[in-house]
Amino acid sequence: MSDRPHLRRCAPSAILLALGLAVLSPLPAAAQDATASEPPAWAVHGGVSALSDYIWRGVSQTQEDPALQAEIELEHRSGFYAGLWASSIDFTAAGEEDDGIDYELDGYLGWAGELRPGLELDVALMRAAYPGARSGFDYDYTELEGTLSFAEHYHVGLAYSPDIFGLGGKGYYWNAGGEWLLGESGFGLKAQIGHYDLEDAAGDSYNDYLLALTREFGPVQAELQYTDTSSYGAELSEALDDGKLADGRVSLVVGWKF
Repeated sequence: MSDRPHLRRCAPSAILLALGLAVLSPLPAAAQDATASEPPAWAVHGGVSALSDYIWRGVSQTQEDPALQAEIELEHRSGFYAGLWASSIDFTAAGEEDDGIDYELDGYLGWAGELRPGLELDVALMRAAYPGARSGFDYDYTELEGTLSFAEHYHVGLAYSPDIFGLGGKGYYWNAGGEWLLGESGFGLKAQIGHYDLEDAAGDSYNDYLLALTREFGPVQAELQYTDTSSYGAELSEALDDGKLADGRVSLVVGWKF
């Protein structure tokens, strides 16, 4: 998250008053300048992205097809924020009954800020919804996620849902990773490993891996990803997505942010 400077202003003392009107006259203007330099209380951020394949926690959400995504976020300088995120998706494989779902819409509330120098916390409560879902395909769920970032490059996180994907059981997603600039080349490297505990909801768990090469072109960011999973077995294929959607794959993400 960006720094959020706070302006501290002090009232003139009796000693300053004794210096005379000529000395005091510049002070109101200086105070106005300080006020003008204070950042706005609210800021709006957002962006759009095109993906060759929407991969979430190691699994394709679009039957290995491209996707479009968009996000809008309102942020207060105190660290609190709220936003909406949307993505095209496709959970229905060829020959299966159509679930009526064409996109995912997530609303979220959160707070992000520095706990102490070099240690930042980001906590968000998110509700994922799938408008248009037909009867019997209720996948909506709520998730609480916290991420600690430290030592400039590293992060660890945990996400918890009391009823993941509407399956009637809990889900826990643990992850750790990092991001590094590759010298002055303009490229960056991103790596992450995760463990998705779905024992309560689907009777099994699995691991996922991400390795990505990143590059920024002004407000445009590009990311070439390799993702894979392990231990994604038959129980998960039956309860969630076909196991082939969790195979290793390369995908490209290109996004524009403001």
